[in-house]
Amino acid sequence: MELKGVIWDWDGTLVDSYEACIVTTKKIFSLFGIEVKEEEYRKNFSPNWYEIYENHGLPKEYWEKVDELWKKYFDYSLVRWREKAEEVLNFLKSFGLKLGVVTASTRKDMESEIPYLHPERFIDEWIFWEDSEKPKPDPMPLKKMLLKMNLSSYDIIYIGDAPQDILMGKSLKVITIGVHSPFVSPKRLEEASPNFIFKDLNEILYFFKDLLL
Repeated sequence: MELKGVIWDWDGTLVDSYEACIVTTKKIFSLFGIEVKEEEYRKNFSPNWYEIYENHGLPKEYWEKVDELWKKYFDYSLVRWREKAEEVLNFLKSFGLKLGVVTASTRKDMESEIPYLHPERFIDEWIFWEDSEKPKPDPMPLKKMLLKMNLSSYDIIYIGDAPQDILMGKSLKVITIGVHSPFVSPKRLEEASPNFIFKDLNEILYFFKDLLL
């Protein structure tokens, strides 16, 4: 395999948005009389936000309203790069690799995060929530990214923190890396059987150094 690109998930994988997400989710769901406990949130977490709504018993007629409230309450200034994220991205860029992100965030979400994170320094291509008719774990978002990057499934490694990330990659026979994050328990991630699994981005950095140097 000649590695030509690395495709990442965003929330929980490259950036730590857990605090912002759980605080906002608790606040919004409380308006509808639903208590969100962190253990249940992690147990039911999905990159598909509508699955989260459904898993916590939010009636479908309120989903659109919750989407609007999310924009009102979410504090984008709380989103931070995970430790070593910028270093590993810079390292990969130094080898001329293409870097992409497949995320459940919307384009407007990213526009709100750019002033704090400036991901354009590293990321070449994006697939946002609205870019794919089907969400993870369906392979469609990753297929669209491969087309944008003009790469095949054998040219890349995909990295994510949720089972849906891993299942999406495996469905296209992509090499997958799982990384622990607050959103998902290590057990849930391991059950998805990624090719490799690491505790943090520092371990992923050393993985790529061993691979490329």
